Formats: sequence, C-alpha cells, structure tokens
Amino acid sequence: MPEIIVKQSIRKDAWNWWSACNKISYSVDWKQRIEKKLQNKLVGRTKERVFSFLIPYLRNLYKKENINQKKKELQNILKKQQNEILKRMEKVIGKKIYRENFTCFLTTFPRAPYDYHRGYVWIPIIWPKETYIRIFVHELLHFQTYAYWQTMCLKKLTMQEFEDLKEALTIVLNEEFMDLIIWPDKGYKIHENLRSKLLKFWKANKNFDELIKYGVKEFE
Repeated sequence: MPEIIVKQSIRKDAWNWWSACNKISYSVDWKQRIEKKLQNKLVGRTKERVFSFLIPYLRNLYKKENINQKKKELQNILKKQQNEILKRMEKVIGKKIYRENFTCFLTTFPRAPYDYHRGYVWIPIIWPKETYIRIFVHELLHFQTYAYWQTMCLKKLTMQEFEDLKEALTIVLNEEFMDLIIWPDKGYKIHENLRSKLLKFWKANKNFDELIKYGVKEFE
C-alpha cells in the first residue's frame, strides 16, 4: 500500500500563511482567520518580505505549540489508520490509489491546502487532533477525483465548475468514513445545495463514477 509521510518544514508552513492571506477561494477570505495585526504584515506583500517576518515568528510559535510533540501525534494517528484509509478509499470510489506516497506537512495556519501533483497535504496542528484524519481523507478524495475524472469532466465543464464539483463530492465521506473522520465534513457554504443532491444520489446508487456523471449533469 502507498505510504503517508509526515514532515515539518517551516518554509512550507510560512508559504501557507502568505498564500492564505492573499487569496479568497470558495467565498472564504482566509486572512480573517488570524489577528488584524498579523494580517497587516502579510497582505499584499511579497513572499520574500513576508518570510523575513514569518520565519522568526513561526520559530517562537513552534515552541509554544510544542511542534515536535504535534508531529509525533500526527505520525501516530496516520500510521494507525493508514491502511484502512487507503483500502476504504479504493473500495468507495472503485479505483486504485493513484500514487505511491503522500506527504503531510504540519502548518500553524488554520487552512489545509494541498498540491495534487506532488501528493502534498498541509495539516493544521492548531486544530484538534480529531480533525487530522478528516483533513487527509478530504484531500485524498480530491486527489483521486483529479487523477481519474478531471479529463472527462473538463470535456463538459469549465475548470471552476469542476473544482466546485470536486469540493461538493466530499459529502460522501460522511456516509462512508464517519467512524474514521469523527467530525462531519461540512464543505463550503456555497456548495450546500449541490452536496445535498449528490448525497441523495449516492445513498441510492453507491457508485462514484455514476455520482460524478450525475454531478456533471447538474451543471449542464
């Protein structure tokens, strides 16, 4: 089975702070999740300038958060559930896991971005440990959707429509992974209606390929 690797990189963490504070996605203004005085040091500034402030700031924050302990905690949680997560994902969507390994980076910003091409997931260790598996499984479903259905979907959808569908599809996690993710996957508010329709279809069919085709038709 593929492997889930946990890494700590202060620069990867700093990138998340800088990127989040200069981006709005799915109607979420990420910078509003941190204090105003921090926003003023990050918004509208170059990555190099932000990093000169953030690297020392994060070193101090890591001491407060006991970053090494958080890393061990995340490693233990993922190691314990890794095989079940991956096997169940293959069963639920009917496709093999698309790559041989994934890397989880610890982050101290309350946002969990990802890099599909590299198999990267950022895990906010300032959130409760009960969220760690839910975050990874959420992004893993995104990755599998990109790998197996993006090309097909983009024949009929715009990239933004595909991204919206991809996000809404995580509603199935609440049906198939609830014992592992503990807390429900809520998704974004702007996708509530689509998520409701997808969930109804999923309960009746339990076929991920058909679920995506149904989702595409909803946009058409």
